[in-house]
Amino acid sequence: MTIVQRVRDIIVGLVMLALALFLLVSEEAAYPAIVAIYTLVLEIAGFRLLWYYLTMARHMVGGLRILFQGAIYVDMGLFTASLINVPQMYILIYLTGTLAFSAVVDLLRARESKGIQSAWKLKAFQGAVKLLIALICLIYMHSPAMVVDVFCAGYIFSALMRIVGAFRRAPVITIS
Repeated sequence: MTIVQRVRDIIVGLVMLALALFLLVSEEAAYPAIVAIYTLVLEIAGFRLLWYYLTMARHMVGGLRILFQGAIYVDMGLFTASLINVPQMYILIYLTGTLAFSAVVDLLRARESKGIQSAWKLKAFQGAVKLLIALICLIYMHSPAMVVDVFCAGYIFSALMRIVGAFRRAPVITIS
C-alpha cells in the first residue's frame, strides 16, 4: 500500500466517522440519509469497477468478472435508491441482509487466509462484529431509534477498521 493510499484510507475513515456521528445526532432524518449513503457508496464502487474494466481489466485474465461486478454494484445502487419510498421495515431488512452477507464474505476470506498461513485474525474479527451487528439489527427491527444507533455503531466500527488497516504493515512477498 502506497503512502497516498494510506492517507486516502485515513481520510475516508475520518469522513465515515463524521457521517456516523451526524446520523446519531439526526435520528429522524437518519433513514433517508442511510439509504442515500448506501446508494452513493454502491454507485461509486460500481463506476470505479467499470472504469477499471474499461481502462485496464479488459486486457487481463478474469477482467470480464470485474465488468460483471461493476454492473452488479451499479444495479444494486439503483435498486437501493428506489427503496426510498417503501416502508422502513423493508429497508432495514435489505440493509441487514447486505451487512450479514458482507460479514459472511469477511469470515470466508479470513478462513482462506488462515489456510494459506496469512494474516487472518483482524478480518475474522471484523466479520464476526459485522455478523453480530446484523443479528442485533434483526432483534431490534421494530425500534427505529435502536436500529439507527446499531447501524451507526457498525459504521463507526468500519471507519475504525479502515483507519487501523491504513497503519498496518503490508506483507512483502518475495519469490526466490
